[in-house]
Amino acid sequence: MMIVDEKYRVNIYLDTNILVDYIEGTYPLLNKSIDYLCSCPFVSLRSSHYVLFEYTEVRKYHLFMSKSGKTKCTSFKDRLYSLFRKKNKELDKDALKAKIKKTWNRNSVDYNHIKVEVINKIQEELNILRNNLNLNFDEHVLHELLVFPTNSLCLSTKISKEDCLVLVSCMHPKEDEKLEHCILLSRDNQYYKSYQDNINDVDSVFRASNLVLPQFIHTNKIKYQQNKQLNLYKETSIDITDVWNDIICSALKSKHSDSYIGETYLFGKSGISAQCVYFDTKNPDITLQESEGLLFISKDLKTKISIAGPFEYMNNGNKITLPYRNPQFTKYSFHPNSITPDILEKLRQKGNLVFYENY
Repeated sequence: MMIVDEKYRVNIYLDTNILVDYIEGTYPLLNKSIDYLCSCPFVSLRSSHYVLFEYTEVRKYHLFMSKSGKTKCTSFKDRLYSLFRKKNKELDKDALKAKIKKTWNRNSVDYNHIKVEVINKIQEELNILRNNLNLNFDEHVLHELLVFPTNSLCLSTKISKEDCLVLVSCMHPKEDEKLEHCILLSRDNQYYKSYQDNINDVDSVFRASNLVLPQFIHTNKIKYQQNKQLNLYKETSIDITDVWNDIICSALKSKHSDSYIGETYLFGKSGISAQCVYFDTKNPDITLQESEGLLFISKDLKTKISIAGPFEYMNNGNKITLPYRNPQFTKYSFHPNSITPDILEKLRQKGNLVFYENY
């Protein structure tokens, strides 16, 4: 398997609902997505102590409800409650949950009588998450420096206290560690809406604690290839790897905006032109700089190639002296030294991401 340096891995933080959905296996496209992200060498899946606690509570409730069977309306009070439930299903869901959690007793089933079975099942699930997805919940711990920004976020926005903690801990995993980039993956509609509606206030709170905002991706509204959108909770024949490769490549360009140069394009069929590598910055403001080497990452994320300089760049048919910028013509080429025909073929493929690399 290709080994990728940590700095070129995209952090993707999995919210509680994603882990629950993955384990319950109700949505095939979601599971395919998570499995692919786990296998991708350019991705690091992450989660936290707090998500671990939430996951345990959610699955405890789901398992208890499953094992205690269907509710029987035996009393007048229960029948009245059932009629009320039909009028407002969402309120009923929350009310039922609150009622169950007061006693953890339902249909003559007491939680204490089945807790060993529940504990073993949840432990088994956590082992699957740790082993199959390589999740380490200890990477994001509960620490003292989370208190102030989490409290400030709760007061400044409509985001719940629980989601505030997830949001802050996502970017501040340990007291001495802050992430520069991370994707937060969640299907929580209210969480996503509150985040988007209060984005300026969230940004202010994060800036006050020298934190960077995460990239929030809603699994019902995944945007890719600029104008396309995908819902992971609906079945489709789409190749999910193409969707995530596009998202990961975009994240790499954003994460390394200071070293990202452009993308390769195919040009030249014979002679010296077929021995050169071509790339387009697609940005008139980019000034081409000296570098010790260049890093190429293929758009399918299956290839990573580093080549050493020096490089003699051409622009619009002319040799150039670095630093150099041409806003009218953003395409460049160079003739690589001492590489095999196989490597040259891969470097010339369309869509490779090109980064400066200094050793």
